[in-house]
Amino acid sequence: MASPGERDLVRRLAQAISPETAVEQCAGQQAIDDDDDLIDQVAALPPGSSRLRIWENQNCLVTTRPVARRKAFAEAADFSARSGWPVHVRSSGGSTVIHRPGILNISLAVAAGAKPVPPNASYEALITLLQAGFRKLHIEPFIGSIAGAYCDGSYNLCLNNRKIAGTASRIIRRNDQTAYICHASITVYGSASSDIANIRNFEQRLGLPDVYTTSSHATLADMLAINPG
Repeated sequence: MASPGERDLVRRLAQAISPETAVEQCAGQQAIDDDDDLIDQVAALPPGSSRLRIWENQNCLVTTRPVARRKAFAEAADFSARSGWPVHVRSSGGSTVIHRPGILNISLAVAAGAKPVPPNASYEALITLLQAGFRKLHIEPFIGSIAGAYCDGSYNLCLNNRKIAGTASRIIRRNDQTAYICHASITVYGSASSDIANIRNFEQRLGLPDVYTTSSHATLADMLAINPG
């Protein structure tokens, strides 16, 4: 069970990112599908419009459509579910990640107008929002890749050369408008080693290589030395 200090850190971070946005307490695949609904809604709005979600999910693994098409997926997903970690599928890229209480999800959808949006540009608004929020808490994460991290990418948020948050984006075209959604999962508290073990147990049953190291990850509470007890 999370300590009061850990739960307070979730609250403070969410408020620093967007004081007017309530944290949604979600469950399972519906929480992930809500991001797809959000980008569709924003695509119908005037250019420059945006919508923000801040949310936590229950214990689950979230993987990608290419992974879900692998031959052994049903068996691997069933094993994970029986271990307490059901597997859900998202539309954006990357690889398998963890959702659970203590991981704060931030989803920003933007209506970008008629011009195409390069993939790298789809991260800029969310990264700017997150960096501004962290600075309010006197935290300065750097953006970059961390070798040995799960779902590694160029737009991780990192502290002390460890990944504390990952990002992914999706771009769509609707009625002559480009819209995109960028999503971050921030590991505020919990066990990074257990997170990796759960992903590893699932992916090994798919025949995927084990390339993850615990030392590549940290929680924000770890970095701030917040006592879990």
